Amino acid sequence: MSPQQQEPLNLPAEVHLGAGLDLYDAKIVTNISGRSAQTRRRLANGRETRAFLDAALGLTTELFTPAFSEQLLDNDEEDARPVMSYLSRRKVLAKARSNCGDDFPLSENMMRHRWSTHGDFLADFVSYALADKHWSLQIALSRHGRELLTAGEDFAAAVHRIAYEDLKLVLELPAYRFQLLAVATAQADSASAQALARMYKNLSKVWMSLYTGVFEHYGFEFRPGVGMEEFSILLQAMAEGLGLRLISGVDEPLLNHEQRTSLLGTAALSLFLAMVDPGDGLTLEQTAEAAVHLRRRT
Repeated sequence: MSPQQQEPLNLPAEVHLGAGLDLYDAKIVTNISGRSAQTRRRLANGRETRAFLDAALGLTTELFTPAFSEQLLDNDEEDARPVMSYLSRRKVLAKARSNCGDDFPLSENMMRHRWSTHGDFLADFVSYALADKHWSLQIALSRHGRELLTAGEDFAAAVHRIAYEDLKLVLELPAYRFQLLAVATAQADSASAQALARMYKNLSKVWMSLYTGVFEHYGFEFRPGVGMEEFSILLQAMAEGLGLRLISGVDEPLLNHEQRTSLLGTAALSLFLAMVDPGDGLTLEQTAEAAVHLRRRT
């Protein structure tokens, strides 16, 4: 059976931070109060807990919306991280009440019952927001991956489309932008550092699952000395760097909405051509030396 005739890729199942996900077992909400694990699990997955965390995520969306950002940037919570001053207990509670309406009463005591300090709440929110980014990306790949990599489109077009969809999420999802705030606090904040490490581990699993399926589907192999992990790390790093430039608003050709392409797609194809073995069995270093030697001879 030729590579093009193989079975469709087995992409990750569509999952999200919905009611079916145990936030306690998934180690997303870990700073909740409670004497027993059973109590902490119940509180972590309660609708009030999700209401407060979703409210903080909504405030993060507003933080990156010029019309709302200025009124959010103050600090009325003693233990709030400076870069997260917009997530005071008062603002989160007000946002949660607005989201849920009168039929779903919420109070400050409910927050304090779940998180003994506001710092504990912020630590869980960092984890929740970064997990939201991970699940959002996995949903995007689930929806587009099989169709793009096994349908009638050519391979380069498929790579461009997935890269375009991934980079476009930077503009559409506050969790992507929130990652920058988490990175800014990670060095001085162990909770942010642990949440980031968990997010990168989960993201790597998602991307490497996709890449492994693609390589097996088409029969690709890496050059000697490099492998799937290096390929995945480099692509993620390029995506984050281009995403940072994108949200900075620089006047650069990063996304082409008309053609649904991006510089990330160009970078992905370039990395692919460099790291995949075309059959010569050379390492990257040997390939570079051979190219330079050939140029010197002409």
